[in-house]
Amino acid sequence: MGQIVFDQSGIFHLQKLETQFRKRHKKRFRLSDENGRLDLIRQSSESSDQIIQKYFRNFYHELDPALIRELLERGIVTTPKGFKMPQAQGDA
Repeated sequence: MGQIVFDQSGIFHLQKLETQFRKRHKKRFRLSDENGRLDLIRQSSESSDQIIQKYFRNFYHELDPALIRELLERGIVTTPKGFKMPQAQGDA
């Protein structure tokens, strides 16, 4: 599998998410490294911290539906409760 590439908006929200995770849990993630990004996404999606979930949902909401599918297929995230999976273009 290839590297997951995020657009400018996705990177912006990842940076906000990493800042909150670092402030609240004293853990750093290297956003310049794919493993660091995916680890942040995985841990944030599983977090019970409401603030982290808020920032994760902001990030998740901005993703392209095809990218969401890839994250789901790789097992990096599960669909957050109450969050509808957007339809990719061409899906019926």
